[in-house]
Amino acid sequence: AAGNYPVLIWNRGGYGERGALNDLRAYLILASTALWGYVVLATQYRGNMGSEGEESWGDKDAYDSLNLLKLAEQLPECDMSRVAVEGASRGGMTTYRMLTMRTDFRCAVVHAGVADLFALEQSQREFALFLEKMFGHLSIDERRREYSKRSAVYFAEKFPDNCPVLLLHGTADKQVPLEQSEHLAKELSKYHKPHKLVLIKGGGHVALQDGSYKEIDTYRKEWLETHLKGA
Repeated sequence: AAGNYPVLIWNRGGYGERGALNDLRAYLILASTALWGYVVLATQYRGNMGSEGEESWGDKDAYDSLNLLKLAEQLPECDMSRVAVEGASRGGMTTYRMLTMRTDFRCAVVHAGVADLFALEQSQREFALFLEKMFGHLSIDERRREYSKRSAVYFAEKFPDNCPVLLLHGTADKQVPLEQSEHLAKELSKYHKPHKLVLIKGGGHVALQDGSYKEIDTYRKEWLETHLKGA
């Protein structure tokens, strides 16, 4: 319907075409959220699904998502005084970086977000191989800098003081372990950054596959309504 709605920037997970938004995922995730009364905008990131540029994975793709705000400014349906950002898995890493780049997000939501590449490399063999493919050409110091740039546990103090972050994480997640969000929550507490950590009992990494999205959506909807539609 015609009107002026809060805006949600949604950051997808995965790498390349793995995790990319197709019509079904867009319907299940983006459209279902828009039905709550939001304009939902998302990007595939550079170098993916036919886009120009090269896959950046946690670096320049944060600017791709920020550019969605420039698009939103041109859409009469968008209320730019009420903007939130959300991401899952790799999209959580993107979201964390975006929170250090702007201070006008009203709130943020992250599900199973990547928050510490150093820990993931040590605990997940498949992820270690992926990181070797991505960064193996770099020196040890350069690699450490690239990991740190993408690991929110090392820049939690840069999160805005006025943007509450909802951290959702399944207790049975075997791809991005629960400890990723637990560690970040401790860092956010240390720097007195507003946040809430919610554990999804028995939830795995892909909520649409294991059905935990129903519980997750309950928390997401309440969080967005409180911080985007509230006073």
